[in-house]
Amino acid sequence: MTSPKSPARRTATTSTTLAKASLLLRAVARNFPTGGTLSRIARQVDMNTATTHRLLSALAHEGLLSFDPYAKTYHIGFELMQIAESAQAVAPNLRLRHQLRTLITNVARRTEESTYLSVRSNGDSVCIDQAEGTYPVSANTLVAGARRPLGVGAGAMALLAALPEKEADRLVELNADRYERYSGITPAEVSAGLGATRRDGFAYNAGRIIPEVAALGMAFRVPETGNYVAVSVASVVSRMNPERRALVVGVLRDEINGWLATARSML
Repeated sequence: MTSPKSPARRTATTSTTLAKASLLLRAVARNFPTGGTLSRIARQVDMNTATTHRLLSALAHEGLLSFDPYAKTYHIGFELMQIAESAQAVAPNLRLRHQLRTLITNVARRTEESTYLSVRSNGDSVCIDQAEGTYPVSANTLVAGARRPLGVGAGAMALLAALPEKEADRLVELNADRYERYSGITPAEVSAGLGATRRDGFAYNAGRIIPEVAALGMAFRVPETGNYVAVSVASVVSRMNPERRALVVGVLRDEINGWLATARSML
């Protein structure tokens, strides 16, 4: 008599299956527009043919893939295209992520620290990309998709400070009830940080949100778009001394100015 799977085992199995299905979706997308055969896709993902066939069939059943019975090839399905169509609102962010990937990678390489790219979404700052640093102690505090109220964190503060004063003050008031969730931050603290950011030209957070994690951020306008983005660098507080802060500020300014010069030359 077999015993039922434990909840932990079921969760692990489900997670593994989902990961494999996601891998297959990406593999099929890479074979656009010709489509991929079962054997070709299985080779690409290094998965046995039986498992690949079972998961591809399930994805096709759900409409996420389609199967051409004559050419024996799998293609992206109509349901997945509908999902993508409904997400068109994020398309500008995806373009920004692609355009600025080199910039944040360069910052991460030169500072050795985790580096983030954030954009404004109404009253929030949304992280749309990150680049890992090489320093042995990681201060990775954000992932792509993470959302915080404008003013909470270095990148979010830099974006807030880039707005006209009246608009920024309105958003601080709008987000007032949300700030306390982030280590008890008050609207007065956000307003004070806003003034310091405008004065200095960059935002600095000395472990106020996450103890022992400091971050420094700078915002700038992307030419021809009207969109502001923020690039922020996170490190352990003990490492972000005044001399190192000056170094990070210098790297940010250098990389941002270099990227802007290149972007403007291509207009």
